[in-house]
Amino acid sequence: MKRIFTFSFVATLFMLLVVIILPFNSLAQENQKSKPGFNSYPYLGVNGGISEYFGDLNKDDFFDRKFGWGAGILGGYQITRIFGVRAQFVTGQLNAERTDVHFQKLDSKYIDGALNLTLNVNELFGKYNPDRLLNVYLFGGPGLTSYHSLVTDLNDVKVMETDGRTNEFILPVGAGVAVRLAEKISLNIEYGDHFTFSDDKLDFNAYTDVRDHYSYVSAGLIFKLFKKDTDRDGIVDKKDACPDTPGLPEFQGCPDKDGDGIIDKDDVCPDVAGKAEFKGCPDTDNDGIPDKDDACPGEAGSKELNGCPDKDGDGIADKDDRCPAAAGKAEFKGCPDSDGDGIPDIDDSCPDKPGTKQFTGCPDTDGDGIPDNKDKCPEVAGTLANGGCPEVKKGLEKIVYFDTDKSIVIEKYKNDLDELAAFLSANPEVNISVAGHTDSRESEGYNMALSERRANHVFNYLVKKGVKKNRIEKLFFGETKPAATNDTPEGMALNRRVEILQVK
Repeated sequence: MKRIFTFSFVATLFMLLVVIILPFNSLAQENQKSKPGFNSYPYLGVNGGISEYFGDLNKDDFFDRKFGWGAGILGGYQITRIFGVRAQFVTGQLNAERTDVHFQKLDSKYIDGALNLTLNVNELFGKYNPDRLLNVYLFGGPGLTSYHSLVTDLNDVKVMETDGRTNEFILPVGAGVAVRLAEKISLNIEYGDHFTFSDDKLDFNAYTDVRDHYSYVSAGLIFKLFKKDTDRDGIVDKKDACPDTPGLPEFQGCPDKDGDGIIDKDDVCPDVAGKAEFKGCPDTDNDGIPDKDDACPGEAGSKELNGCPDKDGDGIADKDDRCPAAAGKAEFKGCPDSDGDGIPDIDDSCPDKPGTKQFTGCPDTDGDGIPDNKDKCPEVAGTLANGGCPEVKKGLEKIVYFDTDKSIVIEKYKNDLDELAAFLSANPEVNISVAGHTDSRESEGYNMALSERRANHVFNYLVKKGVKKNRIEKLFFGETKPAATNDTPEGMALNRRVEILQVK
């Protein structure tokens, strides 16, 4: 039963090795696709070492075992960075001597050959490194051995000898370490145990429960026969379109750094993923102009403007347009000039009225040197000190007020008008203006008419008092020039007025 158990254990170990290797091999192949660098290769090797017998003739004599010589040659093929196959042929001598039970000695010469599967342990737990100093590996597989054995007693009298040679199947399994000496040469140190499938063919003894086997410990040189791969991308130079630069198999060994499917040597923009139609360059804004030629790569534009947008359609790219939301002229850097005064609206304080540069685009209707937008009396020449209005002699300036929706002055202000009429009679060289105003209670049109009626009332009142009509200029502004807020009753009361000013 124990012999059957030993055989089952060895067979199970071998099958387990195969089961472990195959999935890791698939994983290695997948890694090879995503991380190229390994190139399969054949190799040859020679080795030498010592052989040691384990069986009935040295079962308990662990400290007095006899060693024999051994030598071998091998050839193999490394399929992936993890998985390979090899054939090994070994010849050697097995010696033993037992002095406690059988009182016999063994001298056997063997030749065996085996087909091994190999598993690189380093590649299971680390990245592929062709320059690694030490590589640990396992091996195992079926084989056939042939030996000629001679068994004698302790006095060298022959007890049994093989008639010719005896052949039987074996299962070598073991481990080794490869020490890298050069790119194509390594020193391999191995321990292999060769399990036999019988207990009496090697030593002619089957008296105990030990199944015969022997070990071979060796050191040797392995010569790799792989072809030159200068860039170490896993593609030999002969088949590598870019032999000096690591690349990918799908591109015949050429790199594609940006991963856009266009190899670097044909990629105008090799560091940025792009499109084939633009020779590998991106078009971020999808305007049909590659970023390298696009002055505005983040915004869709037109070819005429080098890829830049022109929102207002004035032919000036937004990036150069001072007024990108309004169509303008090139002379004004894309800004309009609504009043045609030569000053673009963006710089024009009065964009709807032609003016001068002196007054930032505003006119000076009365020619008093104060632009209309700052002149309280834009149609009557005045002074800067008086806000553009004429200087008023003392006692001349008057403001009279009106009730809501009325065009007749409040009674108490008639005295002011009487005083004004007397002043004008005494000063015939003085001319005045009367300007009507309203609050904002009604519509603009209604208020404009109401302010005119109020101005007419004051005009007529003064004329009746003897002031000539040609000395009075009549103006009306409706609600457009409030003297106070229209949000309070007090403010509206101040806006229902007629202002009387001196004019030249």
